[in-house]
Amino acid sequence: MKLSGAVEQACCIMAILADPQRKAPMTNDALAEKMAVSPTYLKKISRKLVVARLITSTQGAGGGFILAREMGQVTLHDVVLAIEGEAPFFQPQGIVERVFASRPRQVEIGMTMIEKVFSEAQEKWGEYLKTVTLADVVKEVMYG
Repeated sequence: MKLSGAVEQACCIMAILADPQRKAPMTNDALAEKMAVSPTYLKKISRKLVVARLITSTQGAGGGFILAREMGQVTLHDVVLAIEGEAPFFQPQGIVERVFASRPRQVEIGMTMIEKVFSEAQEKWGEYLKTVTLADVVKEVMYG
């Protein structure tokens, strides 16, 4: 599985907003400048984080983004889910069925097994990501 670059950018947004030295909300433009990315693209990512209730947005003078929860209450799973959604790792396209059309029973058995393996792998991956908070990441970065 390959995660999009948006997941890294979302983690970076969260880390910037978690900086204890920063006392005010941070605008999308300020985040984009700090991260050296397109403000338009970053707006799409920050919107997903707002919808997932990982950050909040305040409009007007002095407005911007702040964390909606403490870093210890946000897992890597939360961030990945906010950005990538819940689509399964494996989504059959019907290719196997077309290639092996003369053997439908074997196709069914094989596809059932493959789908089960990928589903279990995705579940275990998600469960593991739920054990790592952004506070854990920041702690490791800051204190090793």
